[in-house]
Amino acid sequence: MTEVLLALGLITLVGSLLRYLFLDLDVEAARRTIGMLVLNVFLPALVFRVICSVPTGAEMVQIPLVMGISVACCLALAVLLFRPLGLRSEEKGALILASAFGNVTYLGLPVLQGLFPSLSLQVAKVAILSEVTTTPLNLSVGVALGESFSGKPRSGVLRQAFRAVATMPALWAIVLALAWTASGVPVPGFLMEATRILGNTVTGLMMLSLGMGLRYRRIHQPLPLLLASAIKLLVSPLVVFAAASWIGLQQPYLQAVVLEGAMPTQLLTFVIADRVGLDVERLAVCILINTAASFVTIPLLNGWLFG
Repeated sequence: MTEVLLALGLITLVGSLLRYLFLDLDVEAARRTIGMLVLNVFLPALVFRVICSVPTGAEMVQIPLVMGISVACCLALAVLLFRPLGLRSEEKGALILASAFGNVTYLGLPVLQGLFPSLSLQVAKVAILSEVTTTPLNLSVGVALGESFSGKPRSGVLRQAFRAVATMPALWAIVLALAWTASGVPVPGFLMEATRILGNTVTGLMMLSLGMGLRYRRIHQPLPLLLASAIKLLVSPLVVFAAASWIGLQQPYLQAVVLEGAMPTQLLTFVIADRVGLDVERLAVCILINTAASFVTIPLLNGWLFG
C-alpha cells in the first residue's frame, strides 16, 4: 500500500506544482478541461466496461446503501458538533459539508485500483457505485443544507443541482450497460477495447487534476478544520465498516467500500459551497488538510481493520 500511495502522492504533487513551474499555463482552465474529459468521456467508458464485465449481485444495492448511511451519520454528527461552536454560519456550513462527502472517484478509484491490481474491475465498481451515491446526495442534500447555513438562498441553485444529477454521464453509462447486459446481446470486442483504452487513462488524469486543484494556504484556527477532517477520515470509514458488516457485504467489496469511506472531502463540495455562499477559503484549507492527512490515515485504517 505504501508504494501505491507514494506513487499517487507524487502524481498529485506534480499537479499541484504546475501552477508554480509553468507560470504561463492557465492551470484552472487546464484542470477544468481535464475534469470535463474525465467526467464526460473517460469515466463513462470505464463505467460501461466495468458493468458489462463484472457480474452484478447484491452489492449493487448494498454499496449505495452503505455510502448513504455514512453520509447521513456524518452530516448529523457534524451538525451536532459544529452548531454550538462560535463560528460564523457560513464557516459552519462549509465544514459540515466537508465532514460528509468523500472524494470517492478522483482519489478513491486510483487508490483502490492501485491496492487491488488483480481485482481492478471489481473495485472500480465500488468506486462507481460510491460516486453515483455521493455526488447526487451532495448536489441535493448538500446544496439544501449549505443554503440553510449561508443565509443567502440562491434562486435556482437546487433546481440546477437536480438537473446535474439527472444528466450525470456515469449514471447513464450504468443504465446503458445494465440494459445492454440484460438484452443478452454480446458487447462487440472493438467497443470493449475502446472503453478499456479510454478507461485506463482515468487514474493518472484524476490524480493530476486533484493536485492541480489544491492550493497551499496558511492555516489559522485549525481546531474546527481538524474536527471536520476527523469526522471524514475516521468516523466515516468506521460507520461504513459497521453498516457493511451488518448487511453482510462480502470481500473484496467490504474492504474497498470501507476505504472509500476513508477518502477525504470531495472537491465538488468546494463548487457547491461557492455557489451557495459558504466560506470557501476555510473549506479549501480543510480539503488540503484532510487530503494530505488521508495518505496517512488510509493505510493505518486498512491495517487496523483488515490486517
